[in-house]
Amino acid sequence: MRGARVLVVGASSGIGREIGLRFSQLGARVGFHGRRVEKLEEAVAHAADAFAVVGDISNSSMCASIVRDAVEQLGALDLVVCSASLSALNLLQDTSADEWSRVYAANVIGPAELARLAIPSMPPGSIFAFISSESVGAPYHGLVPYGSSKAALEELVRGLRLEHPDRRFANIRVGQTLPTDFARDFSPELAAELMPKWIGLGRIPAQGMDTQELGRAIADTLAIALTTPSVEFQDMILRAPGGQLTDPSIMDRQLADTQASLRS
Repeated sequence: MRGARVLVVGASSGIGREIGLRFSQLGARVGFHGRRVEKLEEAVAHAADAFAVVGDISNSSMCASIVRDAVEQLGALDLVVCSASLSALNLLQDTSADEWSRVYAANVIGPAELARLAIPSMPPGSIFAFISSESVGAPYHGLVPYGSSKAALEELVRGLRLEHPDRRFANIRVGQTLPTDFARDFSPELAAELMPKWIGLGRIPAQGMDTQELGRAIADTLAIALTTPSVEFQDMILRAPGGQLTDPSIMDRQLADTQASLRS
């Protein structure tokens, strides 16, 4: 990827951070985007040829500055990865209109605005990849707004392919990954109440994917795609191997450990 011009949206932590670091290892010049300046600067410090882009994609005016700042640094965008998202844990009866709006602003409207603004600076054959969730079409108690927002995001990707056939758009569904910020704001009490229901659905893996390994897998796949211009990697699903979780206490500990590490 030497010389490739890349922007990773949501790269201050988690999967996005690992994607950005791997692109940097592969020789790309990488813009790391995030909201939390301290974490963003720490991520950039670990990359070889990188810079920080600060902004909140939930704010449409900030989307414009995010794209502008990246293009000013890079000149053009060969590859954009949108990894930023917002998750909330609430049953539908307890989810307000404001909460729905917050989730859709971060997970659908923000990515749509970024794509609208970035595409004019993306040459033919460039790639815009979006990180989605395996919860699309398979809802979980308490996570319906999140899953429905990712379903809307995937429809956005299909629409972008239709209207911009000279660029390439990848939809990447991921399963449970640890550690990430996904459950940062979850209520431990509600999560403990809902875990047996999630396990009863038979969709919780006995082990989560490792964040660093997943980020590397996504980055390496997109690197191959970028260097094979006759191929479009449209839809991918990445999930943990092995059986399904049967003991709720294991997931309780995983959640507690993740939240503790984020607080520290």
